[in-house]
Amino acid sequence: MTAPLVSVAMATRNGAPYLREQLDSIYAQTWPHLEVVVTDDASTDGTPEILDEYARERGLRWEANPTPLGLVRNFERAISLCRGDLIALSDQDDVWKPHKLATLAERIGGHSLIYGNIQEYIDLDGARKVEAAFEPIFRFARAHGSGRPTRYLLAESWVVSHSVMFRRELVSHALPIPPHQPYHDAWLALVASKMGGIVYLDERLQVYRRHRASLTWAEPEERVRQEGLGRALLDGSFREGWRRRCEAESARLRDALELPLLDDGDRRFVEDLLAYYASGLARGQRWRAFRAGLRVAPYFSTSWGNGRHRRLPLRALLGGL
Repeated sequence: MTAPLVSVAMATRNGAPYLREQLDSIYAQTWPHLEVVVTDDASTDGTPEILDEYARERGLRWEANPTPLGLVRNFERAISLCRGDLIALSDQDDVWKPHKLATLAERIGGHSLIYGNIQEYIDLDGARKVEAAFEPIFRFARAHGSGRPTRYLLAESWVVSHSVMFRRELVSHALPIPPHQPYHDAWLALVASKMGGIVYLDERLQVYRRHRASLTWAEPEERVRQEGLGRALLDGSFREGWRRRCEAESARLRDALELPLLDDGDRRFVEDLLAYYASGLARGQRWRAFRAGLRVAPYFSTSWGNGRHRRLPLRALLGGL
């Protein structure tokens, strides 16, 4: 029996320093039948030349965006060009273990999407390490991350792009990605949870790279740690940050309400989430938001364990108008 074609969808943007290492790790996969599809987001470094080289020598397919689309739209375009029965997402600067695609393809079963553990990383000094701070989230994934965890995903996604593989039939339901979705992986997982479901595989099949040029790099927030919550409340930065988050989350959730696959219970849960985030957008909503926060807190992956779920409703009180 012929192995199904696996498409690797990669989105690039000025990725020349680490791109060869990632492409080499993909072409070293044990899975026998794969294609690599890349959309480049108007890179100005040597990325196009590297892609041309791999197109000539390895059969890579790639297209250039004439103007930058941004991370979500760039991945959306790459996915739309894939021909495989299974599609795996790839960042431009990671390293895959040789058995990654084979493991995901063999373990996806009847699910629409499979994803894995992303704790292993390459630090700024080039050393491979395991991120202990992510462990509570993956304890959460072990407990709630398989099957149809739609309401958990509506609250907050913990599914990370470079660990994901999904079935082609997901594309027609998930694309185009709605305009206010900040992450393509979160939307794909949400839609998959309403189709054949998702499955968490507790294995580290890739190593992600930390570096300052990464789109997901963030400098440590030393000021917040040193000055503390009290100072942030006094100078207004906590409330302003909460307002911005409420705006973004409310827009994301209104997009989600347009998904035909949601059932009535899912929609009521979204209304609770919108009530929680209303505290940063309109006056007089603090206590209503606090009560909604009590109901939705157990569904947040970052609130898993150590009583953290009790803090989530308090944000609406402290940051509300």
